[in-house]
Amino acid sequence: MLTRALLLSLLLLVVPAPAVAAPLIGIGEQKPSMFGDARWQALGLTEARYMTPWDVLHDKDEREKLDTWMDAARASGVRVLLGFERSVRSAKLRKTLPTDVTFAREFKRLRARYPDVRDWITWNEANHPLQPTYNRPRKVARFYGIMRRNCRGCRIVGADVLDISNLPSWVRRFKAFALVKPRIWGLHNYGDTNRLRTDGTLRMLRLTSGQLWFTETGGLVVRREYKGAKVTHVQRYSRRHAARATKHVFRLACLSPRIRRVYFYHWQAPPIVTNWDSAFLDSKGRTRPAYRTLKRRLAAGAQRCP
Repeated sequence: MLTRALLLSLLLLVVPAPAVAAPLIGIGEQKPSMFGDARWQALGLTEARYMTPWDVLHDKDEREKLDTWMDAARASGVRVLLGFERSVRSAKLRKTLPTDVTFAREFKRLRARYPDVRDWITWNEANHPLQPTYNRPRKVARFYGIMRRNCRGCRIVGADVLDISNLPSWVRRFKAFALVKPRIWGLHNYGDTNRLRTDGTLRMLRLTSGQLWFTETGGLVVRREYKGAKVTHVQRYSRRHAARATKHVFRLACLSPRIRRVYFYHWQAPPIVTNWDSAFLDSKGRTRPAYRTLKRRLAAGAQRCP
């Protein structure tokens, strides 16, 4: 009996566990030109993410940007993940959250305008200090409930959070206020990705149940922090670092079968980088090592986790 048990243990050691399906890969990008780029098309991706102000239909410039982006996305055949962001119409509105009635009205109007969009984010980086939702997880929970009631069958990211120090407390408060437990959670795990660690992602997995989507991630090249108009800190990373971080994202995505989607941010760096650059192409449109890493990883079979 002992020999038989020993043989079974040895067999389990040498027989590999079956691979599981890895998350779907997409890119978050605000510029529609990405969809016409042959290098984007060569990746064969079918997922893309866009963030828009909650009151976009009252802002002519933002509305036209969204319409143009949606037209390009539809033409390329991608599935759109559309998320809400703070208003940009004025400094006052930038710090103001809509009432429940107003939010419901605007969401229903967007649903009518884009009936093909079935994937939504309640609020972008809701625990970020610059967001009006920073100390108001109850409000985000209410917005999530409104979206659930007005978009039956949609996939809605209940709480979309950044991996900063207040993440655990913010998520716990959101869970306490949410009348319906989210089936999908969103995480921006730049800390894990760029420090080549797993702490924040594992913490989020422990705090939640259901699916976890990396709604924004990527290898940093430049990051600037501001106090008002003054730059207080600049972090510069090498393009080689960004490629290593991109590779690490795939390791993070395989930490749990609950991680079902990954959206890298973003496609091309702007001519002048003001605060953020984690793009696959530089400002002149030249590919960076991170793009080649992504392309190789997709070609090698990113659809399976070992």
